Amino acid sequence: MTCKSFLPLPLAGEGRGAGKPLWVAFVLLLSTLAACGNYSNEDLEYMNAVPARVDIAAVIPRSLILPANEAELSRLTHDVINAFNGALLFLEAADVIRRYQPTSRIPHGRVWGPAQMEEHPDWQWRFRITRDPAAPDVFSYWFEVQRFDGGDVWISFIEGTFVATGGVRRGTGHFHIGTDGLRAGGFPVDINAKGELLKDLDVEYSTAEFPIWVKMHMVLYTDAGLGLFKDTVMIDYRHEAQSNGQGAMEFSGTDSKTGWTLSIVSRWMSTGTGRADARAINGAGVDMTRTQCWDDSFRQTYDYTPWDQPPDPIEEGRIEDCPDISTL
Repeated sequence: MTCKSFLPLPLAGEGRGAGKPLWVAFVLLLSTLAACGNYSNEDLEYMNAVPARVDIAAVIPRSLILPANEAELSRLTHDVINAFNGALLFLEAADVIRRYQPTSRIPHGRVWGPAQMEEHPDWQWRFRITRDPAAPDVFSYWFEVQRFDGGDVWISFIEGTFVATGGVRRGTGHFHIGTDGLRAGGFPVDINAKGELLKDLDVEYSTAEFPIWVKMHMVLYTDAGLGLFKDTVMIDYRHEAQSNGQGAMEFSGTDSKTGWTLSIVSRWMSTGTGRADARAINGAGVDMTRTQCWDDSFRQTYDYTPWDQPPDPIEEGRIEDCPDISTL
């Protein structure tokens, strides 16, 4: 058994031959908005209600030139983090929108747009942020699309909340991305080259204090390419980061072809030195855990592999050489 089959599935709009992800369209044609100018302090508070991607993306060191013999669980840890950081790409759209003044200032809120979408000229988008007048530290926001001939119907694509606790973009939040409403409203969603489509993505996070943490729950349609939208797979992911650069990641997913479930917990130092424990379960009583450690060049220093090595497990190196990263 290898770990490669457990990599997260691509998101909608990724993959060969797919169109741009929907959130890319939000930042096109921003010339229709007012250029950067004078913001009030209240404007800035609204702008900072949406997290910046850099605030919640996981960071693990990686050399530009990786060794050919990089530890397998180090490589898998990097690949999982890159995949889930990719799920936060829409926050780059928010970063661009933040450079522009709100189109309108409404009571207890700000609005950017409406603006036409370049790739879908029959549609327009808008971005709204409001705050609770009874609890001014609580913000809600929506990315929405509307067909030009759709009357007053706006379809929510992304919606979220944020509770500010002091400091720029410091606080706790949640946002949800969903595509069912878009499909029902006739919006042309992109299906990737594997025939998969993101159904729902829920993200909870806290930047209020260290450790910063992010938790994601993803549901993907695996039969979208057939036009069925019935079969799904669920993937869960969490990461934490300390102020000193130490980090941790937890990922679990199920291979629909083999029935195996793999959960991985990885921890690393600011230098890149790390350890991962991968637990594999087949649903029929087989439960095995592999442990692998690596140095700051991502080369293996210890490995215990209980599978694919009959009749006995293989152990290489000393577990005492693994780093102690007990703070996460």
